[in-house]
Amino acid sequence: MYEVGDLLKFSPFEFKNGNMPKPKYFIVLGHIDDKIMMACLPTSKDHVPADAAVERGCVDIKERGVNAFVFSPDDMVTPSFRFPRPTFVYGEQVDEYEQKYLDEMNSIVDHLGQIDSLLFQQMKECLKKAPLLRRKYRKLL
Repeated sequence: MYEVGDLLKFSPFEFKNGNMPKPKYFIVLGHIDDKIMMACLPTSKDHVPADAAVERGCVDIKERGVNAFVFSPDDMVTPSFRFPRPTFVYGEQVDEYEQKYLDEMNSIVDHLGQIDSLLFQQMKECLKKAPLLRRKYRKLL
């Protein structure tokens, strides 16, 4: 588990910032070293301006500081999984997680499969454009 491109679901996910735990999807984007990985937590919360609505793919509006990759409910994200509603990955929310932290979480982890390679590549290329993405993450993508 925790291979690059894995889509996981934690039930529940314990947030580092202390927010209430809840079920959460988790995408492994890369490894920083053998103990720490770079990942993102997709969300159904749409923060894309209404006039720039995109049903799928990359939304990158530099002048407004908006960067997101949108999965459509029609997208076969893995060979056997689709997100139930439009789902967003925001560049500024890419973070690092220690494997020990994830392993010690008191949660059920479902491995939903490897993200389709084309979708995964499109998502990474989109996130690289995020103005608030840390430089070391951009290099790893």
